[in-house]
Amino acid sequence: MDQNQLRQSIVRQLYRRSGATGQIQLPAVPGLIDEYVTMCDTVFAGVGRKFTAEELAHLRELLADQLAQAYAASPRSMITISYNAPSSQLLNYHIKPEWWTIEGAYENWIGIRQPPYFGTEPDARVLALAGEANDPKAFRVLDVGAGTGRNALGLARRGYPVDAVELTPKFADIIRTEADRELLDVRVIQRDVFATLDDLRRDYQLIVLSEVVCDFRTTQQLRGVFELATHCLAPEGRLVFNAFVAHDGYVPDDATRQLGQQSYTSMFTRDELATAAASFPLTLLADDSVHDYEKKHLPEGAWPPTNWYPNWTAGQDVFDLAREYVPIDMRWLVYGRIS
Repeated sequence: MDQNQLRQSIVRQLYRRSGATGQIQLPAVPGLIDEYVTMCDTVFAGVGRKFTAEELAHLRELLADQLAQAYAASPRSMITISYNAPSSQLLNYHIKPEWWTIEGAYENWIGIRQPPYFGTEPDARVLALAGEANDPKAFRVLDVGAGTGRNALGLARRGYPVDAVELTPKFADIIRTEADRELLDVRVIQRDVFATLDDLRRDYQLIVLSEVVCDFRTTQQLRGVFELATHCLAPEGRLVFNAFVAHDGYVPDDATRQLGQQSYTSMFTRDELATAAASFPLTLLADDSVHDYEKKHLPEGAWPPTNWYPNWTAGQDVFDLAREYVPIDMRWLVYGRIS
C-alpha cells in the first residue's frame, strides 16, 4: 500500500473522531433553494459528514417546506440550520424558520442602529414639489410611512400642515414628541394607512410615500396607493413615491423578487406600474432616478443621507454588480390628479 493510501486512511479516522457544532443563518428565499442545499452539502462535507444523494433529497424537501413557511409569513424572514456532528459519522441537523412583521423589523433598527436612521434632511424631491405652493399654510401634506419624521417634521418646520401616518409605534412616538416640543402642525396617525380612510382628509395637496413601496409584496398593494390618492388628493394635487423599477426588457424572476423583498428592494416592471394605476384619474408627470436626483439636489454635506443609501437606491443590495450593470433603479414617480 502506498503512502497516499495510508495517509487517507488516517485522515478518515481523524474525521471519525472529530466533532462539530454550528449554525447557518440565511434570509428565506424559496427560489434559491438549490443554493441552500449546496451550502449545506459543502459545510457538512467539510466536517467529514458527506451526505448521500438520498440524504440531500430529504434535506431539500425539509428546506423547501421551511423556506416557504418563513417567506409566506413575512419578507423579513430567516431560516436557521443548526447542526451537530458527534464523534462518529453521524450529523444531526434542525431547520428553524423565523420572521418579523414589518413594524417589528423597523423597531429592531432602533435597538441596533444609531440615529439618524434614515438621514437628517427631507427628500429633495419632496421639498421641490412642496416648493411649488404659493402659501405653505394652505398646502396640506399627507406623509405615509413617515418613519421618524424626516419629511413630516422638515415640511412642518417650513410652515406646511402635515398628517403623518406611521405603522411602527416607536417611530410614531418620535414624530409626536418632536412635533410637540417644537409646536409644529403635525397630526400623527399610528396605524396601517390602508386599513381605513375615515380619519384622512380629502384635500391634500401632496401625498408622499418615501421608502414605503420598497416594502410592498404585490401589485395589489401598489394599486392601493393610487386608490388612496384618488380619494384623498385635492384637485390638481400631487402623489409622489419612490419604487424600484425594472429596466425596459428585464423581468425579475421569483428568486430575484424574493431576495429583493428581503433587502427592502421590492421591484416592479413598467407594465405592473401601469396596470396598478389603470382606471384611476392620475397621470404620470415625472420619473427620475432617486440616486441621481437626491445627489444633485440635497444641500451640501447632506449626501449621502446614510452610508447605505447610495448602494441601496442603485439596486446593489440585490445585485452584486457595478451600478451600470444593475437591471433595476429606484425612481421618483410623480403623479398628478386629473380634474
